Parts: sequence; C-alpha cells; structure tokens
Amino acid sequence: MTRQRWVLATGLELASFVVVVLVSPAWLALIGYFALHAAATPLLAAECWHLLPRRYRLPARDSLRFLNGMLFLMPLVGAIGLLWGLVGALRLPRLRRQLALRFVSVPELPFQPPQVFIVPPYSGGALRQILRFSDRPLKRLKAVMATRHMPVHSAVPIWQIALKDRIDDVRLLAYAMCDSREKLLTERIQELTAELDELPPPRRADCHRQLAQLAWELVYNQLVQGAVRQHWLNAARQHAETALATLSDAPLRLLYVRLLLAQDDRSAARTALESAAQAGVAASMLAPWQAELAFRERRFAEIPTLLARDTRVAERGTPLASIQQWWGASVTEPVL
Repeated sequence: MTRQRWVLATGLELASFVVVVLVSPAWLALIGYFALHAAATPLLAAECWHLLPRRYRLPARDSLRFLNGMLFLMPLVGAIGLLWGLVGALRLPRLRRQLALRFVSVPELPFQPPQVFIVPPYSGGALRQILRFSDRPLKRLKAVMATRHMPVHSAVPIWQIALKDRIDDVRLLAYAMCDSREKLLTERIQELTAELDELPPPRRADCHRQLAQLAWELVYNQLVQGAVRQHWLNAARQHAETALATLSDAPLRLLYVRLLLAQDDRSAARTALESAAQAGVAASMLAPWQAELAFRERRFAEIPTLLARDTRVAERGTPLASIQQWWGASVTEPVL
C-alpha cells in the first residue's frame, strides 16, 4: 500500500507538470496543475510523516500540517528536498564528536567559598605558629582569615604578628581586619556622643554606660596602644563615673573596677571594690578582681582565700582556670 501511494503521488506530481507544458490556454493548464498538485500533496505528506522518527511525528496534526505546507508551496522540488534534507537527516545517526576535556584542580581562594566552622579548627597558638614558621604565603594568609571565627581579644595578637609579615597581602589583610574592628567601635562612640546632649536626663546615664563599655572594648581588645590607649581609658572612666552617679548595677561597677586596675589606680580600685560589695554585688564576682588587687599590692597570702570565694566553675584552658589552679595549692610567694 505504501508503494502504491508513492507511485500515485509521484504520478500526480509528474502529471501536473505535463499539464502545464501541454495544455492550453494557460488558465486551464493552471487549474489542472493546482488540482493534480493538491491531490498529490496529502499523499506525499502522509508517506513522509511515516518516515520521520517517532519523536518528530507527535503531535501528529501539527507535523502533518507542516509537511503539507512545505510540499504544497514547493512542488516536486520540495518533495525531493524534504526527503533528502529533512527526513533523511533526521533518521541518520548523530555523529559523535570527540570532546576535548581538560581536567583542572579545585581553584584556591577567592574562587572557593570558605567553610564556616562552629568551633574554630585552629587554636590561637597554632595560628601564631603558622604565621611565624610557615614558608607558604597562602597558608599564612589563610591563618589570618581563620581569625574571623575567633573573638577579637584572641585575634588581635595574631593580627599583630601578621602585621610584621614579609608578604604585602598578609600584612594588608591583618591591617584591614584590625582597622575595621577599631573603626566600627569608634564610629559607634561618635554616634552616641553626638546623641548624648539630645537625650532626656533619664536616658543619659545608660548612654554613658554604653560609651564606657565601647571605650573599654577598644582597650581590652588591644586595638589601641600607647597614648591612644590612655586616652580611651580616661574617657571610659569618666563615662563610668557619670553613669554610676545614677545607676548602680553590678556589671557597671565591675567595669569601673577593671578600668581602675587597668590604670593601676590601686587605692581607687580598693574603694570601688568595697563600694561594690556594700551595694550587694556577689562575692564570687568580686573575688577575681580582689585577688588581682592583692597581687599588685604583693599580699600573696590572701590570694588563695580570695579566689576560693569564687564558686563559679571556670572553663578549662581559660586564664581564670589557670589562675585558680596555680593558686589553689596555697602558694604564698610567686615562683620567679
């Protein structure tokens, strides 16, 4: 049946060309041509549709409509071109070109996103050793980057070592991280100072407390040195004293004691500790600073007793835990 359709469709197409050549007048030849060509087009479209791969035959109505249009608009030549260029090409297997692949290793930073750890994978001592003894600049750079997951107070000594590195990238990264932290605190201090005069009196004491805390953070984190450190200590003490004139909470009193000890004002620190004890601050919170004052005044025999008042369990490895362990054996004189 398929062969008969091909023969019939081809015969009708050839007959249409014969009519154009032999029949006259021209209008009669044109009518005969279109009639024969229109009869041959659906037969050719149906046979070409069967030759298409399955994925191109569906949906059937759209694909048949396309084939009919192509064959009707290009008589005979369209059928040959369709069979050769469209149907034949689709049924031939696709040539498999050999792709040139090039395997590359995983790129280093900054193309690889950093892995965020809940607990820093390196201790501060390990990072300091890397910065001092590693010969690989990239490893030293990563050591500085690892300080982003550390508290600022622990990261600053590492940044100070990196600032002396022989590679510019390491020095610049450490300076940028240290400077950004200092700038963040100083900008906040400037904002609060500008707002201080506009605040109502009940809220000024809290603002002075925040200014004292921010200035102390600059000192505690070792972000300032020398005369600048002394300036921020004086500013923090001034703000703390102003806040204490109105407020009387334990954290503010402890901050004031720490400021006085940082300035080595022992008599004022002793008075502040006594005032804090009278105000009801817990003895366990005052004990470390009382022991610190006793150490500076060389009252070593009192230190174990003072530390024993601190009932809090210090985390292992912290400075307070080391101090408690050292003085827990009733040491009366420091070992030099």
